[in-house]
Parts: sequence; structure tokens; C-alpha cells
Amino acid sequence: MWRRCVRCLHIKYAFEYINTMNNRFLLIASLALNVVLLGVCLYDHFIKDDRDVRTADVASDKSVVPAFQMEVHDGDIVFMGESRLGSCNWSMLLANERCKTLAYSGNSLKDELNRINLLFKDVSPRRFFMMYGEQELLDGRDVGEISQDYERLVSLLKERFPSTEFVLLTVLPIGMQGDNEKNLALLNKLQTLNIFVRSIASRYDFPCIDISKDFATPEGMLNPRYGTMDGFHLNYAAYVILKERINDYMRD
Repeated sequence: MWRRCVRCLHIKYAFEYINTMNNRFLLIASLALNVVLLGVCLYDHFIKDDRDVRTADVASDKSVVPAFQMEVHDGDIVFMGESRLGSCNWSMLLANERCKTLAYSGNSLKDELNRINLLFKDVSPRRFFMMYGEQELLDGRDVGEISQDYERLVSLLKERFPSTEFVLLTVLPIGMQGDNEKNLALLNKLQTLNIFVRSIASRYDFPCIDISKDFATPEGMLNPRYGTMDGFHLNYAAYVILKERINDYMRD
């Protein structure tokens, strides 16, 4: 009888020992897994932060020429300007692979002047389409300063590329930007800037595509039919009209 009891106790202790070992194994495995997961999270966090910092550094350096500018070749047709001109893939819209879009959000005349010596190295574009000043007006820059930078950029490019054709586009209207007083002031600046654009085109004997009225309401603001909800960016219908106007200057 007592032997049976001893045997039962041995079996009991054996199960308890096994359970204890299993619990220890699970605990160790759980701790190890948590350490691995923590390491992965920390690694991803710091690597991501490093990527973000490096991306921000490049994006904030206005002297850096975007990589796609290296795609410009002899005989290409280049669209230069700000986000409204750059929000369209002109190569696809005009069905012409020689069209290159070098306009982009955040660009400005000052940026172009700062990197003028880096633009289009060892290439001779066929034609420039240029539209600048809209975003700078919204940023509060003086119209006179914008027009001076505009003419300076045109002069430098013309000197550097004497055989390249230039086509200037007037600044497009802008939608409602607050109270009526602010809208009126912005409208007056826009109209004044377009006078300067036409004047620059006339002095250099460049064609000027005057599209300011094509997209405007009777009050001179951007027609909602051609704009997005923010009153600034253009929709597809607007780019179709731009395509029709620009096509007139695409024929060699």
C-alpha cells in the first residue's frame, strides 16, 4: 500500500516538475519574443526617422536640382513654373514624349534663379513654356519683385539658350481667398502681374498665351468649373482648355 502511495507521489511530483519546466519555457520564450519585437520596433523607428530626416533635408534644400531634371535632352519641350503647371503630365496630355514637366509645388522664381547654373547642363531644349508668380502672390510677395525676378530669369535663359523658343503664359485667376477686401487686393495684384508678363513677352518678342480670362468669372476670380475645392488647383476641364491653347504653339 505504502509503495502505491510513494509511486503516486512520484508521479505527482513528476507532473508538477514538468508543468514548472513548461511554465519556465513559456516565460523565457515570451520574454525572448518581446525582446525581438521591441528591437524590431526600435530599429524601424530610428531608420524611419533617419529616412524622414534625409528626405526633409533634400526637400528643403532649394539648391538641389530634382532628379527628373536630368531627363531633359536636346530638342525637348520644357514646362517650367509652379504647381498649377506642374500638376499635369504634359507628355501624356499632349501625346508628345518630348514634353518634360519641370514645374512643381513649392517652386518659385527665386529658386530657379538660385539654381540657374545647374539647369539643363549640356542640353539645348527646343522650347520653354513658362508660367510663374501665382504661388508667390499668395505668399505675399510684391508684384514688382516678382516681375523683376521673372524678367531676370527670362534674360538669363535667353542668353544661355539663344536658339530655344520661349512661350510665356499669363497667370491664371485664383478663387476666393477670404473676405472681399482680400480677394480684391489679390485680383489687382494678379492683373498687374499679367501686365508685366505681357510686357516681358513683348520686349523679347516672345509669344504670350493670355489665358487669364478663359478661366475667370465676371468678377475676375477662378471659375469653379475649372478649379478644385481649394480655389487654387485646376481640374481636368481646365487642363483640356490649356491643352487646346498650348497646341497652337506646338507646331514646328
